[in-house]
Amino acid sequence: MENMGIEELKKQYGMEKDADIRERILMIIWLKSGKSTYEIGDLLFCPHSKVVYWKKRFESGGIDGLKTLGRSGRPGSIDSSTEEEIRTELSGRDHWKTTEISKIIEEKSGVRYTRRHIRRMAQEWGYALITPRKKHKDSASDEEVDQFKKKPQRYWVLSKEE
Repeated sequence: MENMGIEELKKQYGMEKDADIRERILMIIWLKSGKSTYEIGDLLFCPHSKVVYWKKRFESGGIDGLKTLGRSGRPGSIDSSTEEEIRTELSGRDHWKTTEISKIIEEKSGVRYTRRHIRRMAQEWGYALITPRKKHKDSASDEEVDQFKKKPQRYWVLSKEE
């Protein structure tokens, strides 16, 4: 294995934020400590072949070999600058209907997506779909009910975590 010691690996483990890479570093630490790939697989509830795979990746590429490689697949139809424009426009209002988001995307990029894909994109961008429930109607004040009636019945709002 690469000439990186256990202490250096522990340091890398502590600094790493990605949980998958942390698990892989832990595999290497345990391998260097003398555990077998089968023992490590049992400890991490994964097949021993997974441990062997990451051991080989570490041997050939060091810590960088433990990083997840880019995935193949169809590239997005909207370039990043256009996507940023769209996201900026969306941040100007507190709620959106899926059809409104779709219209903005089509106007800015010329790309038309299905409603389902618009929902995926909205979630990826940090928006949450709000749908009123009957139980909420009775617990709200008259003013809140009136305010809510002015909004669409299903709409996207930017999540608090953003």
